[in-house]
Amino acid sequence: MVDSDKIKNSIIDEFYNEADEKAPENTTNSEEALAFKSLLNSTSAKMDLLNEDIFDFDIDTLSIIEKGQCIREKRNFRKEFILFILFSTLVLSVYAIAIIEIGYSILIISQILIITIAPWIIIPIMVRRKKRSEV
Repeated sequence: MVDSDKIKNSIIDEFYNEADEKAPENTTNSEEALAFKSLLNSTSAKMDLLNEDIFDFDIDTLSIIEKGQCIREKRNFRKEFILFILFSTLVLSVYAIAIIEIGYSILIISQILIITIAPWIIIPIMVRRKKRSEV
């Protein structure tokens, strides 16, 4: 068994031109050695297929990442747009119901409150968001 492994190792070394010394002729011409050489030759023919450029793909990872980010941004935009439409419809509906129930005076009072209070609320929120995006 050990001799068989040595013979196979020496045949493999010869096959890949890595042999330091030539194997004895009586061992390389045996039936087992010839069968192993033919197995190596057939395996080599199959392995040559892998050396061809059939696996040469041009993969542009940057464009794939950009497309993914674009898809994510579109999805977020759609969600935000739908939420905006729903929220504004809700606010306007409640506003319309309040005007119908309470009267037109609520319209004037709410407009005055919105004009005076909104800047004090919106400006600090926008500044806070800007600072978060810079960090």
